[in-house]
Amino acid sequence: MTKKQMSSKERIIATIKHESTDHIPLCFDGVGHQSVEFVNRLYPDPFERAKFYLDLETDTAIRTGPPLFSETGFETRQWKENSPNEPYPLLVKEYITPKGSLKQIVRKHDYPFESVAIFNDHHVPQSRSVKYLIENEEDLEKLEYILTPPNDEELRPFRQWSKVAKKFCDENQIIFAGYLQGIGDPLLWMSGIEPLIMASVMNPDFLEHYIDIVAKWNRAILEILIDVGVDLVIRRGWYESTDFWAPDLFRQFLFDPLKKEIEIAHQAGVYFTYVMNSSAKPMLGIFKELGFDIYSNIDPMTAGMDLSEIKQEIGATITLYGGVNNFLVIENGTEEEVEKAVTEAIEKLSPGGGFILGTGDALDYMFVNPEVTKRNFYKMIEVWKKLR
Repeated sequence: MTKKQMSSKERIIATIKHESTDHIPLCFDGVGHQSVEFVNRLYPDPFERAKFYLDLETDTAIRTGPPLFSETGFETRQWKENSPNEPYPLLVKEYITPKGSLKQIVRKHDYPFESVAIFNDHHVPQSRSVKYLIENEEDLEKLEYILTPPNDEELRPFRQWSKVAKKFCDENQIIFAGYLQGIGDPLLWMSGIEPLIMASVMNPDFLEHYIDIVAKWNRAILEILIDVGVDLVIRRGWYESTDFWAPDLFRQFLFDPLKKEIEIAHQAGVYFTYVMNSSAKPMLGIFKELGFDIYSNIDPMTAGMDLSEIKQEIGATITLYGGVNNFLVIENGTEEEVEKAVTEAIEKLSPGGGFILGTGDALDYMFVNPEVTKRNFYKMIEVWKKLR
């Protein structure tokens, strides 16, 4: 008996609920932290891009996000300087607040930007950051002026666009999603890895105060997303894995703020995607306690990611999203390797439902092997259609 065809939104929601679907979803964009850069270049308009994915019979979503900060609480200055003690030029950004200034200084070495954004993966290594934005308790009162959510006037364009986007999603029956930066990722962007881990041991009061400020700001952004009617929020947790935080430190510092976000979303009828790409094995029990809906960006080739074990431990209550490595398989692999990876992901993660096929991370982001990526993108779809 042929199953009734579902809309993309119906299929994703049924999958989240571990209900029967017409087939296994495949999603490259919108429900987690995945995207395909050659598709983004081909269809820069998100609505045209969504139609492209739907024409391929894959699932998709429209993603929205407000301005991260109000610009009323601080001013910025930025410049480049040279130091006799540094072999590379330095990029400096200063944030001027009523409580004083904060500076962020990075080496212009293997740094593909001419300006310093407050949030950037390139800031994390100590080899690149000469001075992190936040280093001590005195910095926190200044940070509060930066991590202030945008006001109504600043939100006006975002709300207007979100209204159009929600209408499009309703008409095309796809998910309308919002995006959250989270807590662990901003912490590492602003302070690096080693200083934070040292603070967790040597100065936990400082770290708790720091997290309180970031968490309050992140919840404010969540409320803004809920207000425009998103169906689902995608919440970053890349830098919250055991690559950076031992499980006991996660539980001590990050568990409660994340749990509160999930509760706020669920009280509003909004689904919650949590993103963590690697080293999640020690976290699976914590995931069950947190109770989010989708665990996204699962990559079988990263550390501590056994698909069968993940399915066994949390697959009965949490929807699993991913299963195929992006870099080695889709961007650099053979078609045979793509078929093998897709087949294994479906075999290990789909039994009993609660599985969305996808990649561990964005495709073609670094333009490493664009022709192979494009070929294998379509090969992944071909194999999925045979097995779904």
